[in-house]
Amino acid sequence: MKDEKEIQTAWEIWMLINRLNDLLWDRYEEDFPDIDPYEQQDPCLGPLGPLGVIDAQDKTHG
Repeated sequence: MKDEKEIQTAWEIWMLINRLNDLLWDRYEEDFPDIDPYEQQDPCLGPLGPLGVIDAQDKTHG
């Protein structure tokens, strides 16, 4: 079972991430629609992103 400290820490991290999201959105709201997320993907990660790399590594162990 999770202890009270772990729950409190998780809650604080979640609140900080949400606050950061709000601050970034307020700062860059007009710029975000101009960004194409697919244009900036790392070609080494492949179409599935990092999961494709992890999956390929798992297949070598079997």
